[in-house]
Amino acid sequence: MNDLYPPESQKLDFIGHLEELRRRLLVCLGFLLIAGIVMFSQGHKIMSLAKRPINGMVDELIFITPSEVFVAYIKVSLLSAFFICFPIILYQSWKFIEPAVSSKGKANTYFWMSLAMLGFIAGLNFSYFIALPAALKFLLFFGQGVATPNITIAKYISFFGAFMLIGGVIFEIPIIIGLLTEVGMIKTAMLKKQRKYALLIILIIAAVITPTQDLVNMMVFAVPMFLLYEVGIILAAFIEKKRDRNLK
Repeated sequence: MNDLYPPESQKLDFIGHLEELRRRLLVCLGFLLIAGIVMFSQGHKIMSLAKRPINGMVDELIFITPSEVFVAYIKVSLLSAFFICFPIILYQSWKFIEPAVSSKGKANTYFWMSLAMLGFIAGLNFSYFIALPAALKFLLFFGQGVATPNITIAKYISFFGAFMLIGGVIFEIPIIIGLLTEVGMIKTAMLKKQRKYALLIILIIAAVITPTQDLVNMMVFAVPMFLLYEVGIILAAFIEKKRDRNLK
């Protein structure tokens, strides 16, 4: 196909895509900056929410450098800004790839974006109320009698942020599977056939993304990821049945 167009035309098209990507990145960064400033002004309330999963497990968080608390407030402000701006980031990402998507893929744009938002919110709640408390309880219990936990606020916020982001991302698995099924890139039969390989890949991904390197916390993410893969198969089967009915 590229042979049909002169090199100059291809170069201009590539530069146009880069310019479009730059513009949409700047929009996202602008919203993140504004939201981050607003969230920083509410830093004390946000920090209280972030500390809630560890409350009662340690006496208090500490800091060992003069700037550590300030940096932790910036981190938690940017993290909360990202959560708030996720719909905008999602929309800008879609608008960038939209020209390359078929009309079939564009038909249910807002349906899939809504599902992606619901999945992201579900993932945040999973991490906040289940995964993070479970990981903290295991790790702190494991250290009992060995050392006294003196956790710095910067280390805790990094740990907290990693769990929240991972939770939000992994809950997008069934939505991605469903979307790829709708545009015809994957089929339910293939997903079922490759289940054992999917499990292996999930275990490897869980080992890489888990903030700690212990088996228990790896399973905290691996098990939901595999269950979400199964949900994706159910969603894919539903989409295929609906498509088959429409063709009749």
